[in-house]
Amino acid sequence: MIPEEDVARRARRRSLTALLLAEVISVAGTYVTRLALPWFVLTATDSTSQMGAVLATQMAAMAIFGIPAGPLADRLTPRRTMQIADLARGALILLVPVLQAAHLLSFPVLLAIVFLVGSFFTPYHAAQRVLLPDLVRDDQQALSQANALLIGATRTASLLGPAVAGMLVATSGASTALIVDAATFFASYLLITFFVRGKQPSSAGNAPPTVFSGLILLVRDRVLRPWTIAQCVCEMAVQIVLAAVPIMAFLRYGGDPRTAGLLLMMFGAGAVAGNVLVLLLLPRWTTSRLIVAGCVLEPAILWVLAIDTRAVTVGVVLLLAGSALGLINGPGTAMQTHHTPPALRTHGMSAFATLILGSGALGLALTAPALETLSPEAVFTLVAMLYTIGSLFAIASTARSDGA
Repeated sequence: MIPEEDVARRARRRSLTALLLAEVISVAGTYVTRLALPWFVLTATDSTSQMGAVLATQMAAMAIFGIPAGPLADRLTPRRTMQIADLARGALILLVPVLQAAHLLSFPVLLAIVFLVGSFFTPYHAAQRVLLPDLVRDDQQALSQANALLIGATRTASLLGPAVAGMLVATSGASTALIVDAATFFASYLLITFFVRGKQPSSAGNAPPTVFSGLILLVRDRVLRPWTIAQCVCEMAVQIVLAAVPIMAFLRYGGDPRTAGLLLMMFGAGAVAGNVLVLLLLPRWTTSRLIVAGCVLEPAILWVLAIDTRAVTVGVVLLLAGSALGLINGPGTAMQTHHTPPALRTHGMSAFATLILGSGALGLALTAPALETLSPEAVFTLVAMLYTIGSLFAIASTARSDGA
């Protein structure tokens, strides 16, 4: 007879594997849309401002619905929240090519659909991050490894998605790419439904009876406060870079979507390499040491683009920057989760996502006007400055975590 603990361990391992696979599939599809949607707007309107508006609208929705996402995930359970989010996003993305084929897709309708798609991101993200500690029994070292695996899965998808997107948009058009993205959300729903199991974190009697309890936690905690500031500033910088890539490919690098896909793929490849490096170093390096190493390397790499923005240079920088970012994300998320009381994790993760996504939306909104009025080198100088400031806050948070 198999011991009960072995059965439970196998169930957790199966759930974690399915969670990682669902992440790879759905995020790969999201990266397809991340290129296909801006390219669709650029070719249809020839307007970088409208392209920026589409991306900013989606991220603004992620931020607006962030804080209510915590209590919602608590009521529905993380697993149910993820199922609803996958089904809704798949249906909404599929609506875009359907309406386009029927000649009913105006720009305001597109903005409305993109806004609705974004509104389901934060509940899914918060539920996923709350479910993960349960699958590894809340051990910080195991959680660092699990977060590295999860982020590695995301980065693997970010490697595959842009390459697929560039080929699909170039050969079959943006509508086909969007259909592929919708299918990935439905596939993720099936994986979560049939293979992922997890307990519902109960906050009864512990969490303050307010949707703002997570925000209060981030403001008051001496470790989480500088970490949140760091991630907000760095997210703004990252989103400027990612939004600038398709614009520069369209305007400066020959107007080929495959070039944009290749550049974004370089960032994904670097991030995968960074997460592999984290898994190799974790047995010998502390979480704090990994975070500090990434915080030193990342801004140093980005400063290169303040001097040279040729396509080759951008590709190499994105590869190296992705690698350095891999050193920060998994260990950083583990540190953040460890310092968040279990009863407040859905609230805390949702509030955190709201703040960083709001910052990212601001970065996206600024990218197109900045590239229309400033040189690319000036824009990337701003990016490097932002990331340098954010890295200093992250290092301060890490030092406080070690002293806690």
